[in-house]
Amino acid sequence: MKNTLKYLSILFFVAAFVACDKDDDLTSKDIKRYNVESGMIHYVHTISGPYVNGSGTSDLYFKKWGALEIRFEDKSETLTIINAEGIEESTTTNARSAAKIDNEKIYVVDYAAGIIYTKEDPLIDYMRQNDLDALEAGRETMISLGGVQLDNEEVFGYDCEVWELLGVKQWIYKGLTLKSVSSLAGITIIEEATSIKFDVSVADSYFELPDFPHQDLYSL
Repeated sequence: MKNTLKYLSILFFVAAFVACDKDDDLTSKDIKRYNVESGMIHYVHTISGPYVNGSGTSDLYFKKWGALEIRFEDKSETLTIINAEGIEESTTTNARSAAKIDNEKIYVVDYAAGIIYTKEDPLIDYMRQNDLDALEAGRETMISLGGVQLDNEEVFGYDCEVWELLGVKQWIYKGLTLKSVSSLAGITIIEEATSIKFDVSVADSYFELPDFPHQDLYSL
């Protein structure tokens, strides 16, 4: 549960910087999040610190300009501690998670608990209340939280905007984060795209969720 909520909070931050055309109708069924129609991105990530290290991969699939997307993540983390007898002990955990966005609805799959947590995307409501498109809402959110835009850099051959906020540095291409580096309390997490396919056909089967009960995140 703790890892699921942590994943969800990261998802909200990553999704906060999205892009759409100024004339998008915010009351329409499909909410345009990216300036790329469809795609598949494979990421590799690592975690390192004084007492923890790990690695993992994730895959992002999206279509309809990001109105529909899903991300699967598999990770392995090893925590090392010194017990009361002064002996070093290590514990390794493996976890799989998934997060899906379908227009205004967010679904986070906790495979271990067999539950799908649901929540309305808070950015969409903010857009409507303030008459903003997604690009404007994302930028305002980043800046209001103290985000700083740095010089553009290339990732995998794509010219990315670079933003830094709350110890997290992101390389963003047309609303899509292609690389991120976060550092907190001596722990560094790096995630970077290693395979990118844009404007390709993405099968509907990728977006199917397991047959788990749903639980509204607000009810927790």
